[in-house]
Amino acid sequence: MTTSTFVAGNGILYALDARAKLLLVLLMCVLVFFPLSQLGLWVIFLSTLLMAWRATGFRQALQPLRSIAFILIIMVLFTPITYRGGTVLIHIGDWNLVTQEALWNLSTLMARFLAITYICTLYVWTTPMADINLALRWYGLSFQAAMVLTLAFRFIPFIADSFRMIQDSHALRMSDEQSVGKSRTQQLKDAIPTVTAALVFALKSIPHVAMSLEHRGLGRSPKRSSYRQLKAKGGLFTQLLVSVIIPTVFWILFIT
Repeated sequence: MTTSTFVAGNGILYALDARAKLLLVLLMCVLVFFPLSQLGLWVIFLSTLLMAWRATGFRQALQPLRSIAFILIIMVLFTPITYRGGTVLIHIGDWNLVTQEALWNLSTLMARFLAITYICTLYVWTTPMADINLALRWYGLSFQAAMVLTLAFRFIPFIADSFRMIQDSHALRMSDEQSVGKSRTQQLKDAIPTVTAALVFALKSIPHVAMSLEHRGLGRSPKRSSYRQLKAKGGLFTQLLVSVIIPTVFWILFIT
């Protein structure tokens, strides 16, 4: 699987070392679960959204929102039902539809979920997969474990690209009359052959993936060396220090 999540762009995120960015990602993901104010959580999310816009462009920056739109809709529908206490804001007869506590919890959950989504997405967008592998190994992860993690990052876009190619090839075999006016049930039925073909395509790629892993020395007893070396501009210690300072500043400014 040669599919990569890296997106070419510009900005300071591309200049940061993969090891410093990984530390920053972990600290920021932990920070959003600290007792921060609502404003702080949304500032973190909006900051990451603006950074994604600056680094990769507006359309690319909106892709994570499209991917998690269904989950956000589920949160909006079910969170008010889960939290029933607090001041009633909207009610239908004797049934309390929305309470102040429900909106507060919905805002907290959505801000945390969106922030974590964009923090992690920015890391894999702005860091080549080979650098991620080296960063994981620098932090003490074994070569086998780092390879498995990076393969997992590659697998989702690999399957998504395969699914789109198969879907496009099926669409080319259909006339305009066949593709227009289909019901939702018929569209779901038509998706079954596409999903099946994508699964078969993924299974057929197993020998090639195994051969590639074998060429990379996976499973050998000698310690794996690295041809590439990570080099931090301005010094690794400085970048690691900045990665610690950024979440610390957010914590000081927005702690409740």
